[in-house]
Amino acid sequence: MPFDTSLIQPAIERYRRERDRYVKLADRVAEICRTEICEQNALRAQVTFRVKSQKSFEGKLRRFATRDDRNYQSVDEIFQSISDFAGVRIAAYQFDDCERLVEHLRQTFRGPMEAVEIDTKDRHQHDRTNFYRAIHAQVCLPEDELVGIYDNVDDISCEIQICTMMAHVWNEIEHDIGYKGELGEPTPNEKKLLEMLGHTVRSGDNQISMLLEAHAQRSVEETAKTNQDPSGLEFRDVHDFVSRMQDFHDRSMPDFADNSGQLFDIIMEMGLTTPASLKAALEPFDIPALKEKARRFGSYLRADGVPQLAPNVKSSDLILLRLFETRLHQIRSLNKGRFGWGKGRPTRLHRLAVRYDQWVNRQEPSPVEAQGVDFAAEAERAAS
Repeated sequence: MPFDTSLIQPAIERYRRERDRYVKLADRVAEICRTEICEQNALRAQVTFRVKSQKSFEGKLRRFATRDDRNYQSVDEIFQSISDFAGVRIAAYQFDDCERLVEHLRQTFRGPMEAVEIDTKDRHQHDRTNFYRAIHAQVCLPEDELVGIYDNVDDISCEIQICTMMAHVWNEIEHDIGYKGELGEPTPNEKKLLEMLGHTVRSGDNQISMLLEAHAQRSVEETAKTNQDPSGLEFRDVHDFVSRMQDFHDRSMPDFADNSGQLFDIIMEMGLTTPASLKAALEPFDIPALKEKARRFGSYLRADGVPQLAPNVKSSDLILLRLFETRLHQIRSLNKGRFGWGKGRPTRLHRLAVRYDQWVNRQEPSPVEAQGVDFAAEAERAAS
């Protein structure tokens, strides 16, 4: 039995009062996705956000009022059932990056209950004419973000949609024609054209990946034509940095792109702008010793209440750790005065540098280290 339409106006009035909270939440979630997930991990994607308008909310409620499965008994029930008041979209260049994005979302945010809620949708598996493909994640800001203007958004969540740029085209057109259409069901001709577009989109996803691979290969070939030593040529951007350094030490860092964004920024400021200059600054680069140090530092960070900062031994964090060993003072000097009131939050790299300095200069081991508990090693064993 459909819900009583007398609930619609009170629900709209409540949303009018609370909408600013969702605006703040969506804006901050989008910024975290853009800087701390995409840019930090060299993931090519476009991040956008939107907050449902009052008119859109009213339209949704009036559609729901015709459905037997939406038998709300109160305004609270309405708000509990709608997950997309605040929405963020991450449109990735490549389909293969979507799962990487999901993993970083899990590590970065918390969920409405506890863990981030993930819903993977590929309707083409059950309906060969439907090409909707996206991953939906329901997230809340992490505890350390709930300060200042964000101290009143702890009880609401944001829906993040992850899809490719090509899939986004089909998803939006089908949504407008099929889901929101005011003219009823699409005609057979519309359905056929949507199906044709769906095949084009799936093919386009593959072609984009092939195109990016071809571009990377062309870059290598053009460099070879100059008869210059590639190790002496400057990094063009973070993606070039990842491409040219990921083979360092026989690919001993298989997830090199993870956490590479801020590392790239700092090495450029330090003047380590080529593979040759960076490798020279890293020598000697003792992988086993660095992994062991990363594990011990990770245990210290976990004991200190910041497990999210723990180094990833499979990523470019090992390069950052080596630079901490040799150039910590320079790194901290470059970051001095950049963060604080009115200047923005400290970056992960800055927070790691500060805590590394505290760790190496401490007098006593942390209680967890004293007990011999190695959480980083435990986490790595569990992941493998």
